[in-house]
Amino acid sequence: MTRNVLVTHPEPGIALVELARGKVNALDKSTYEEIAATFDAVSDDHSVKVAVLTGRGHVFCAGNDLDEFRTMDSAAAEVQMRTVRRAMFTLVDCSVPVIAAVNGAALGSGFGLTASCDLVIASERATFGLPELNVGVLGGGRFTSRMLPQQAMRRMFFTAEPAEARTLERWGAPIEVVPHTTLLDAALSRARIIAEKSRHALVLAKQSLNGCEPLDLKRGYEYEQTFTVRLSDHPDSKTAVEARMAELAERNSR
Repeated sequence: MTRNVLVTHPEPGIALVELARGKVNALDKSTYEEIAATFDAVSDDHSVKVAVLTGRGHVFCAGNDLDEFRTMDSAAAEVQMRTVRRAMFTLVDCSVPVIAAVNGAALGSGFGLTASCDLVIASERATFGLPELNVGVLGGGRFTSRMLPQQAMRRMFFTAEPAEARTLERWGAPIEVVPHTTLLDAALSRARIIAEKSRHALVLAKQSLNGCEPLDLKRGYEYEQTFTVRLSDHPDSKTAVEARMAELAERNSR
């Protein structure tokens, strides 16, 4: 069976997930299902502390496979949308942080996958777009709002015009734009910093941030503090404190 989502482990604690379907990594129903199964497996793998998502070839992900839209009626669309949602939210709900390494065009659902990640690093050649209105569908605006202010997102949605990574950065997207040749190195460098930390703490941190994101300041901070309480009894918490104190003592002794 051909696999459209490939997983390797370039370094301890790091899972590299690559979209690999055709020339533009277009997503069909089976690929969405593969994405969901892949990130469920990453979540369950206690040797993994961080994942990096990228695309093989020159395109990160061109969005949905348009062939499926040709014959899609409302009943089929409802089934497909459930499949898409499940794939997107396995990234959001992945137990460990996910870094998007955007190597080329990220369009439609490709942009949605990017916005579902915790950190985004983009090649200077990367472009982002919401072409949904041009192909007779909707969706993508809510996920894009995680990265862009409302009017920037609406500009992209209503015009369906792509924007370069530097443009998104100028509009306020929290992305790091790097030379194309150093993209994977930059993503792995960030992943390496995260992988140095306790997996137990990372899992709780991801749950905490996901849970407090939709809450107001007061309720969000109260919710976040419950995870501090949960972490405080774990040995990794004390190990981290001791390591930091030793580092500060060494620095002060110089």
